[in-house]
Amino acid sequence: MPPVSDEATIYQRPVELLQNLIRFNTTNPPGNEAECIRYIDRLLTVAGFETMLLARDHMRPNLIARLPGLGEARPLLLYGHVDVVTTENQRWQHPPFEGRVVDGCVWGRGAFDDKGGVASFFVGSMR
Repeated sequence: MPPVSDEATIYQRPVELLQNLIRFNTTNPPGNEAECIRYIDRLLTVAGFETMLLARDHMRPNLIARLPGLGEARPLLLYGHVDVVTTENQRWQHPPFEGRVVDGCVWGRGAFDDKGGVASFFVGSMR
C-alpha cells in the first residue's frame, strides 16, 4: 500500500491522492483491486463515511460509502472504478504505474479513466 501521510487531509492534496491510486496496479484482467479499494475505504472511514465492502471475488471488491446528509436535499450518487486496461505491448513515455508529474500533469494508467475521477470525489465531498 502506498505510504499515506495525514490520511484525514489527503483530499486537500488531490495530486498526491491520484498518484497513490495510480501506483496500485489494478490491470484488468485480472483486476486485483482489493488493495486499492482497502486504501480508499481507509481514507473514507477516517473522513467519517460509513463504508461497506461487498465481493463475489475477494480480490475484486465493491466499496459502498455513505455520508448522511441533513435531509434538506435530494441524495447524490457518485460512481467510479479503479480497474484499468492493460499496458502490455504499449510504449509509455513515463512509467504507467508511477504517477509522475510532468509539465503540471499526472501521468499514469488510470489518470483519466477512472482513478482521476475517483480522486475528484474526495476533493468535492470532503470540504
